Amino acid sequence: MTDLERFRGEWSAWRRARDEQMADVRSPLAFVWGAHVTAPDTEVPPAPGRWAPLEGGRGLGVTAEAADGIRINGELVDGHAELYWLALDGPTEATFSDGSIGVVFSYDGTKFALQVWNPEAERRRRFDHIDVFTYDARWVVPARIKAPAEGRTVALSHYRNPDPVDVPVVAEIVLTIDERYYILQATELEATLTIPFRDETNGVSSYGSGRVLELPLDGPGAVKVGDVAFIDLNRARLLPCAFSPAWNCPLPPNDNVLPIAIEAGEKRPVDAAGKPLDSD
Repeated sequence: MTDLERFRGEWSAWRRARDEQMADVRSPLAFVWGAHVTAPDTEVPPAPGRWAPLEGGRGLGVTAEAADGIRINGELVDGHAELYWLALDGPTEATFSDGSIGVVFSYDGTKFALQVWNPEAERRRRFDHIDVFTYDARWVVPARIKAPAEGRTVALSHYRNPDPVDVPVVAEIVLTIDERYYILQATELEATLTIPFRDETNGVSSYGSGRVLELPLDGPGAVKVGDVAFIDLNRARLLPCAFSPAWNCPLPPNDNVLPIAIEAGEKRPVDAAGKPLDSD
């Protein structure tokens, strides 16, 4: 098997995994809303009840009446109940009368959010598939993974929070495309180099806000600073906010705007007629 055959096979497996992810009841299309709960008596629409951080961390408490229709562990909440971040502490999923699901989310185990997912969300019902560019070996490109300058940061804005936040750069990705060099700044999330970027397809033939590349820092296909590796731009995926406006995903920084069209990877989520879900 040649390297290009291997890359194409990995891309095909990745596409199948993405299709399975979209079909799941907790697909990005089903995400309805999420909000941090940092004070007692907090409302998180469309979830019923009032929510508060648990003493000592670990999750959230909810106060509700039976008429609110919240069930945790199958038991109807009438009074106070607790919902945890980790299953070892107790129940981690609440269900609501409209069929939606509530879970506790945390980046670091100190600050908790309630996320609401609805398998019957309008976009999930309309969704048929992710439109993608045809696989093209031209977009398997060599790259150097360089150490950034000491203290280098990049300003990231988020979909619902326009004020930029400085985030440490952990690597610079120097791509070679058609004998020209392009540099993208990478941050780190969950042992992965995360590279949100924009190019000249955005808002034309692909989702307007940009896309993202992800490179593992451990496991199969892992990369590290100092490597020279081939990167498959055919695996550029959509930002979560392409699937639901409830996502507050990081947007590509100005440093990661490419002055060329990357005609590779995912374009948009579409309905059965091929109409983009965000075209209304």
